[in-house]
Amino acid sequence: MKASRIRFLFALLCVIAFCSAVQATNLLITVQDNLDNTSIPHATVYLDGANVGLTNNAGQFLLQSGQGDLNLLITMDGYNDWAGTVSGNTTSLSVTMNRRTLYLNVSLFDSNTLEPVSGASLFLTSANSSQTAVTDTTGATSFGVTSFTLYSLNMTAPNYQPRSDTIEVDATNQNVQYWLLSQNQYSFIVRDQNSLAPVTGASITVNSVLLGTTDARGILVAAINRNTPLTIKVEKTGYQTVNQFLTISTNEAVDSVTLTPVPVNGFVFVYDPQNQPISGADVSVNGTVVATTTAYGRATLQNLVPGSYAIVVSKTGYTPVSQQIDLSTGTSDFPVVLTLATVSQTLFVQDSDQKNIAEATVLLNGAVAGTTDPHGQLDTQLTYSTSYNITVTHDGYLPQTVQQEVPLGNTTTPLTITLQKNTDWGFVTLIGIGILIVLFLYAIIRMARHRNRHHAVKRNEI
Repeated sequence: MKASRIRFLFALLCVIAFCSAVQATNLLITVQDNLDNTSIPHATVYLDGANVGLTNNAGQFLLQSGQGDLNLLITMDGYNDWAGTVSGNTTSLSVTMNRRTLYLNVSLFDSNTLEPVSGASLFLTSANSSQTAVTDTTGATSFGVTSFTLYSLNMTAPNYQPRSDTIEVDATNQNVQYWLLSQNQYSFIVRDQNSLAPVTGASITVNSVLLGTTDARGILVAAINRNTPLTIKVEKTGYQTVNQFLTISTNEAVDSVTLTPVPVNGFVFVYDPQNQPISGADVSVNGTVVATTTAYGRATLQNLVPGSYAIVVSKTGYTPVSQQIDLSTGTSDFPVVLTLATVSQTLFVQDSDQKNIAEATVLLNGAVAGTTDPHGQLDTQLTYSTSYNITVTHDGYLPQTVQQEVPLGNTTTPLTITLQKNTDWGFVTLIGIGILIVLFLYAIIRMARHRNRHHAVKRNEI
């Protein structure tokens, strides 16, 4: 019995050892490119749908395969996925991945006009293939290419210089654009030296022959003789003239010219509504005071470049005026009219006992400005340097008028106006009548008493 147990334990240990040996089986996966057999690092390995790791720099990944078949999926950007089932007894696996088919989209444009170039012939070659295509009306065409491949592209079009380029396609579709140089045209691009804005209407003369003027983009496209000495003049009113002496080669297509503005002066004349000049008014450009008007109302804007400017004219006591002026049209005089500003004036209306009078009517030079609030107060606006007759009226009170004028730029203090109560003549008349009646009755009583005494005296005499 003891020997039987020993044999059983020995057999069990052998089975366990065998199982452990089976579970420890490793699978070495090597991933390569199908075209050049180079290793593919960082490819993702999936086992039964689960991500188990990435290939190393040598394109290898060690997987503990265990028992049973292995369902493998290997993916990599720019390659078609590889999928397969491998026996669990396999110790090495070589996987070849095919490069993905992509699109190379090519667009061609005229370097002068920036318009598409149609009908251009394109020849695309790689180590393993070659293709040709012709651009459509939009200047575009497409090639089917493979990822991670180096291509050479040659472009030819009638009346354009040929062009070539090397393109390395990565893992995604690729879009490329090219500008072809015209064999007989040349572009002049003219800009302002300070702002780099396009200069419209600049005239360009070559060898004393006027070629034309720049458009809204500051561009003029014209036919130019190449490999010949040329005298080029670029002119524009308000700018310094540029003279060039060039020999333009067949590989050149653009001449960029910057024009320096000629400083100009402008004059701002400031008046009031009565057309009288206003002195001491400040003229600001871009928030900075650059000039002040003289006794004649004139301010001089000096050393400005031609262009449009937003100016602000201001003076204490007047309403500021913003105005756009243009110093590029030849006009240099700019009139500005300032109107007097207003200032807040607070009025308090009270009676002779210093009690507030509500709903009193306030008139400014005969025009109703408003009525006082329950506190006897009214806030109104007065125009600077203007004389006002301020009249206050209220039932039961005598009207009261005061004069007020606020000098330019001054502030105001509250103005108190006191109303006197109006005499009630009807009541006074009634009192007077009452007094007369009392006096009349008194006189009658006295006369009656006097008669009685007179009759008494006569009786005594008898």
